Amino acid sequence: MKYIKSLTALALVSGAALGLAACSETTAVVSSTDAAKPVSAPTATPIPKVTSTPTQDPKKSVRGNLLMQGGDIGTISDGSTKQVDVKFSVSAITPITCDQPYARPSQNGQLVAVDVTAETTPELAQSSYPKFTLSSYDFKFIADNGTSFTGDLGTVATYSCIADSTEFPSAGMGPAEKLSGKVVLDLPAAHGILVMKSGLSGGFEYKF
Repeated sequence: MKYIKSLTALALVSGAALGLAACSETTAVVSSTDAAKPVSAPTATPIPKVTSTPTQDPKKSVRGNLLMQGGDIGTISDGSTKQVDVKFSVSAITPITCDQPYARPSQNGQLVAVDVTAETTPELAQSSYPKFTLSSYDFKFIADNGTSFTGDLGTVATYSCIADSTEFPSAGMGPAEKLSGKVVLDLPAAHGILVMKSGLSGGFEYKF
């Protein structure tokens, strides 16, 4: 009888131990049906791709030239010292009728006068090229549809159109000078886009 009580006591102790073990474990019980189901990875929320759109400088055209209006002041600086050598403005770009005895008709389609007022600074004297010149070679014509004109803007007709005293001087300007004059151009149209080129300071763009 004592032997039976011992077995009974052992059984009770073992049952109590299993009960405590069942209370302390954190393992999940999976049924045979759940075990057969495929386990899929959680779906991650896609991260939106952020792309930076380059902004257009409102002061520049799509060609990178400064957008100018009649009367706006433009400056040209020395590439080494960064000092301003020239200040200028274009007051008008208009068709012109030649008044000289040996005037010739336009070869490209339309003679146009660019009215320029310029002032050079004393700092121009320290420049590697202490002179400011302006001629047909400093301009480019672009049609409204973006087509660049590759012909010569300074044809023979531009040299015998108006009096020399009204033209921008071919000798140019030295330091600390002021003047106003016209640059006559032979263009393929009376309207479009005129770019005054400046290698160091970029271009200046006029729509007329």
